[in-house]
Amino acid sequence: MKYTLDKGIVKYYIGFMNRHKKIEVETLSDNFKMSDKSTLIMIRDLFEMVKDNNELIQLMDKRIKLLELRLKN
Repeated sequence: MKYTLDKGIVKYYIGFMNRHKKIEVETLSDNFKMSDKSTLIMIRDLFEMVKDNNELIQLMDKRIKLLELRLKN
C-alpha cells in the first residue's frame, strides 16, 4: 500500500494560507465592526483550514510509518 501526499491538497493549503495573512488586530480602530456574514465566512474558512491540516497530518503520519518500516527491513 502506497500513500502519497496529494500535491493538490498541498497547493490548496498553501494558497489558502497566503490569502489569509495575519491581521494585526491591535492596529484596528476601537470602533472596528465586522458583519455577521464576514464572521461566518471566517469561521467556515478556519474549519476548512483545520480539516485540510488534519488530512495533511494524517498523510504525513502514514508516510513516516512507511519510511520507518523501510528502515527496519
